[in-house]
Amino acid sequence: MPPPNPPQTWTRQVSGTTYTVSTDRSLIQLDALNAAFASDMLYWAKPLAPDVLQLCVEQSLCFGLYAHGEGQEGSPQPQEGGDGGGADSIATKQGAEKTPPPPMVGFARLVTDHTTFAYLTDVYVLPPHQGRGLGRWMMGCLDETLEKWQDLRRCLLLTRDAAAVRMYGATIGAREMRQASSSGGLFVLERVGRGGVSFTGGSTEEADEGGAN
Repeated sequence: MPPPNPPQTWTRQVSGTTYTVSTDRSLIQLDALNAAFASDMLYWAKPLAPDVLQLCVEQSLCFGLYAHGEGQEGSPQPQEGGDGGGADSIATKQGAEKTPPPPMVGFARLVTDHTTFAYLTDVYVLPPHQGRGLGRWMMGCLDETLEKWQDLRRCLLLTRDAAAVRMYGATIGAREMRQASSSGGLFVLERVGRGGVSFTGGSTEEADEGGAN
């Protein structure tokens, strides 16, 4: 069953580069995603068979981060918060051909029923694009989506990075539920929705990009 909401796309300019975040699954580059899964950056993941990876993407709400490069002011760009519109909305037609799709440089995935519960995982921004606030921006787009779910009880995520704990607190309002151990353990975080009750408390601070298991 397809998600109940149409794809959404957000756009911003950073240092002459146009970036978009989109929930349009047709834009996701499976080869790039599997390459990230195979890297040390995603320590919790491993590459998946193409058909398994396709199923994983199809059954999740995915946020792809794309870099459109410099000097593309003349190219048609998606509108903030608008319909993703498929690949044609971010490609310039030249006769019967299309320009190559922009590279996918970041990703986040919600395993969810689109109503009451979500589990956030596979969050990353490729190293050449880190330090530009893109991870925080992508989480802001995700939080905007979750805010629309009137019956959301909670969104859960795991991380072993204390800086990521602060980042998720600052961007999506996630709070620490518990830590598995005093050193080297996993932080369990929850972002409570309108239909849920919080079991956590405390405050958070802004931090750099971090991953979610």
